[in-house]
Amino acid sequence: MPSEAVAHPAAGDEPWLSLGTDLLVDEEHVKCWVEHVPPGERRPLHTHRHPWVTVVLSGAYVESLDEHDNRIKTGTLMSGQVVHNDASALPLRHYVRNLSDQPLVMVAIELREAQRPEGSAP
Repeated sequence: MPSEAVAHPAAGDEPWLSLGTDLLVDEEHVKCWVEHVPPGERRPLHTHRHPWVTVVLSGAYVESLDEHDNRIKTGTLMSGQVVHNDASALPLRHYVRNLSDQPLVMVAIELREAQRPEGSAP
């Protein structure tokens, strides 16, 4: 696959589209959506290509798995918790499964940097 395809995914590969949810904020450098994961259920596989912040509105015990069903991590997301998911693990293709009897509700805030013209100083 050409590297350009990874750097510039098709519109249908955006996380909120894969998750089947609407954007609440659709600005050039910020995208924001809400994820609801009922008890015992999982969200669709999706790919993050930009750093994002997760704000947990309703916490639960969850696991994150990759596209081959390998566990990435398991733990409790607490109501009110805010997590910065940086670029160190991107792109990240995964899904979340709610292992608890409580609904999981999260706000995802994707942070997109402005692209500098090639050759320009930072």
